[in-house]
Amino acid sequence: MKTLKTKLRIGKISYINAIPFYHGLGDSEALPLEFYPAYPTKINEAVEKGELDLAPISSLAYLKNQKEYLLLPHLAIGSRDFSGSVLLISREKIENLNGKEIALTPQSLSSVALLKILLKNKFGFTNTFVKLPSTCRPAATLFIGDEALFFKSEEFFYKYDLSELWWNWTAKPFCFALWALRRKFAQSNPEEVSAFVCQLQRQTLSNLLDLEKLIQESLKLSFTEEAFTKVFGYLFNLNYHLDESMKEGLELFFQMASNMNLAPRPGKIEFFEPA
Repeated sequence: MKTLKTKLRIGKISYINAIPFYHGLGDSEALPLEFYPAYPTKINEAVEKGELDLAPISSLAYLKNQKEYLLLPHLAIGSRDFSGSVLLISREKIENLNGKEIALTPQSLSSVALLKILLKNKFGFTNTFVKLPSTCRPAATLFIGDEALFFKSEEFFYKYDLSELWWNWTAKPFCFALWALRRKFAQSNPEEVSAFVCQLQRQTLSNLLDLEKLIQESLKLSFTEEAFTKVFGYLFNLNYHLDESMKEGLELFFQMASNMNLAPRPGKIEFFEPA
């Protein structure tokens, strides 16, 4: 493997649900790494512009750029039931939201599309949407990430986990994020990408096998803290393996998003094959 002349530019999601990927992931002289922390939509944009070489991106961002990207094998962020951090927070029951205004986080692409799919196809609703921050007083608001995980409010009485709604409706997991790689970079640097993929897969598995250590070291939380218990349960419930059932859920989501003109027609999902 030749030494890269420049560092491998890696997108780093700035949420707790991504720490199994990054904790303990280091660079070396032969494989120098540079991390760019940001929330998902910013990382999506940076990969699309060629400012990053590879990153975990919104699953819908992959669909919109399938011709330009390859997926890293086996890795994802998803859930088989509740996610804990993709929440519709509402002032009233979801059954009463038809025709109401919904506020959307600017930090997500897949979650926004999922909400629109659920409201239209599962509930048969027609809604208007505004982006946060907003001066309006929406009936409900979509939050994601750490903000959703630790959300508390006296104004909003109802909380709905979009992944759980999806699971109850389709009986399939939902995949929020995928590790994507620019095709041209993969073609130019196959050995370096292969080395990174092996390191990433190995470190992710190691972190998931010892969540207690991961939380203590990466978040500086102790066993006695309430947040430790919450984060442990949260990470334990998420699925980081892009298995066949996750792919089935992903393909169904892609088809529904395309049918609603939220994304182009899906093609064959293609993976980078490590050397």
